[in-house]
Amino acid sequence: MRRTLCLAAVLLLAACGGGSGDDPTTTTTPTTTAVVTTTTNDGGGSAAPELAGTSWNVINYALDGSITNVWPDTVVTIAFGADGTVSGSTGCNEYGGPYVTDGPYDPFEEGVRDANDGQAITLGPLVVTERACTPQHVMDQEGEYLALLDAAGRWLIGRGNLSLRGDDGSFLVEATPAG
Repeated sequence: MRRTLCLAAVLLLAACGGGSGDDPTTTTTPTTTAVVTTTTNDGGGSAAPELAGTSWNVINYALDGSITNVWPDTVVTIAFGADGTVSGSTGCNEYGGPYVTDGPYDPFEEGVRDANDGQAITLGPLVVTERACTPQHVMDQEGEYLALLDAAGRWLIGRGNLSLRGDDGSFLVEATPAG
């Protein structure tokens, strides 16, 4: 559960005319209000992980109801720019486009997984280069991976890995930190 602490500090200063020759009926009351908001998560009070500025190597993805490893002769990547762009490699072609995150981040709790884990995300529309690659399984993997990016509705970082999930919480893509 996410908690938001709001601390409101209100400072009222009243200054009365105090020097000789000042009109004793004049009063000045400046008012300053400061509001500080701190966001924490119940999972130890740590802030939500940052997605912007991160790069990942995809290790597996959903295919026909099971988890499939990325072909060993390919490197599939995904990077999230601080400027709201996503880019990467399908193992054959390069892709890029916008991404938008929305709403609160619900952290992964060990042993408890639900459809609200992570944060909402929209990827695309994506632009993809059009190079033909061989063998055929590389092109097949590209089509499968791009379809999953299009279906992504949530992102989550758990145990150090990035997970892209569908709107219903279903697993789509898992990636490890690049580099």
